[in-house]
Amino acid sequence: MNATALARKLKITTAELFETLPRLGFDIGARAIKIDDRLVDKIIKAFEDEKRKKQQLESQSRIKEIKLDKEKPLVEEKVKLPEPIIVRELAERLGVPLVKVMAELMKNGVIVSLNEKIDYETAAIISEDLGYQVEKQSAEEKESESEASESQQLKELLSQDKDNLQPKPPVVVVMGHVDHGKTKLLDAIRKTNVMDQESGGITQHIGAYQVKEKDRPITFIDTPGHEAFKSMRSRGSRVADLAIVVVAADEGLKPQTIEVFELVQREKLPFIVAINKIDKEGADIERVKKELTEINVVPEEWGGKTICVPISAKLGQGITELLDMVLLLADLSNFQASPDRPAIGTIIESHIDKGEGPVATVLISAGTLKTGDFVEIGKVFGKIRVMKDFQGRNVNEAPPSMPVKILGLKCVAAVGDVLKVISDKRLLKQKMRECRLIRVKPSLTSKKTEEEKEQTLGYPIILKADVLGSQGAIIESLAKINKPGVTIKIIKKGLGAINEVDIEEAFAAKAAIIGFHVKILPTVEKLAKEKNVEIKLYEVIYKLLEDLEQKLIELTKPEIIREELGKIKILKIFRKTKNEQIVGGKVMVGKVINNTKVKIIRNDEIIGFNDLVQLQSGRQDVNEVIIGQECGLKIIGKNIIEEGDILEIYQEKN
Repeated sequence: MNATALARKLKITTAELFETLPRLGFDIGARAIKIDDRLVDKIIKAFEDEKRKKQQLESQSRIKEIKLDKEKPLVEEKVKLPEPIIVRELAERLGVPLVKVMAELMKNGVIVSLNEKIDYETAAIISEDLGYQVEKQSAEEKESESEASESQQLKELLSQDKDNLQPKPPVVVVMGHVDHGKTKLLDAIRKTNVMDQESGGITQHIGAYQVKEKDRPITFIDTPGHEAFKSMRSRGSRVADLAIVVVAADEGLKPQTIEVFELVQREKLPFIVAINKIDKEGADIERVKKELTEINVVPEEWGGKTICVPISAKLGQGITELLDMVLLLADLSNFQASPDRPAIGTIIESHIDKGEGPVATVLISAGTLKTGDFVEIGKVFGKIRVMKDFQGRNVNEAPPSMPVKILGLKCVAAVGDVLKVISDKRLLKQKMRECRLIRVKPSLTSKKTEEEKEQTLGYPIILKADVLGSQGAIIESLAKINKPGVTIKIIKKGLGAINEVDIEEAFAAKAAIIGFHVKILPTVEKLAKEKNVEIKLYEVIYKLLEDLEQKLIELTKPEIIREELGKIKILKIFRKTKNEQIVGGKVMVGKVINNTKVKIIRNDEIIGFNDLVQLQSGRQDVNEVIIGQECGLKIIGKNIIEEGDILEIYQEKN
């Protein structure tokens, strides 16, 4: 046999063949072209035997590592765990078999499936039992990790597109400070007035719209401007191709504006600066440009690369020029996608509709989504029954860059999750049967002592919102306003109108119900009054946050230091009325100071507490009487003092 052919059969190079043969006992010669056919079978067998021995050695090595790992993990570094965590993810983060984690949970009396969530305390105890040191992952780290995972997943799916790439409409995200005119700009672009439908002029949800300029479609994503929606703004930037950053000409850059610039630069998004409100008194376009250069965003006319377009969204000035720049930037960036592949996209809105069930808005990134497609969105599955465009019209297909509302999901999809079309219908139907909302199991144990629990006050609430995006933003914001020693406890969260079950659960938990953009039926409101359950409804998110923060301030009790001053024995009762007594006594310990507190002790039992409001010595008003002296006291309070009682005198300080 030819030496080259034998090397190919062994899946090695010819050089490796001649290098290995002498070691295996075959003296062929380094320049041999052909190998005796009688030796070929022996050579192949020798190679296979060596490969088998090598695999056995590697297997034994792994067994040793596993035994070592059983005693103590090789990694000394702490493992970060989010709150809560899915059992399967816990096993992956620890790097141990899933069966091992499940067995440890069962040993501790926690019966869960591999796709269910457990809280951090339970996960920490299980991890420590397995020999691992863990620490809680912060909300910022969890958000960053989640964003990176979603972004990476979408990038990997899009990178598979190499055939039939075609230009696609640009997806534009409009961002900026809370009141610099983002919604007014979209109004001017869409020739509709959405602002009047928004509470307080602040956009409450992410929405997506398509317009045509010069017969070319452009998709716009509107992200909320309030600080509470930081995570939603980030989400908006990940699905966009380019950004319009709105800056008010009369106010210039704000902290939120700088945050937006950092965000788009981090996401490597091409962007245009729209200098809005040029019609207002005090507008100074040059000042805005100067401020931009101070954060290394240099306008084109100042020698930089940033396109700046002066506009007045209110008067409609500069809108055409802005759209021209969007199309120009899109042409320069050459945005492409394949319309022929199975669709992939990102969920930008999700909620439960009373009549339609779970509803989601998806922005198609590549491929074409069609009515009847089976889809997977994270752990949610379904078949597309109906698709509607942003104007509410039924459509059968959604090409790249088109936002559509989809119906037919079995559960509520998470905002930011990636939608994928599934062709294996048998597998999909099996998953759809398993589709259910993940429950959080009670913790295995709590590491807080009873004393710590007493020191931490809680304001329990049930949170009901209209859509998942708002709910997530509210929860994230509430986590940031907790005060030392007092916290907001969300005992239940849900979507849709407030119902009788919410009232019963709030009554049982002594909780308030917080509703955001939701309704309450008269019958439910009547039940709430009967049960004395507090319901607060909000249309503007920052008002909700302000009210709950004020509630925490009211619940926060200032630390009171009690300073004991002295003790006095009551020798005589001069006068008694309902809430006032004048008594006489002798100072036995320390001193007595006027305008302080008194604790009444009789036969070593505490009778109650009153206030000392007047102190006399030798028939003269005094401020202080020391040990050994007699004095008269005027006491205010409902607790009756008798002869022989001991009054402990003390004062309280914050």
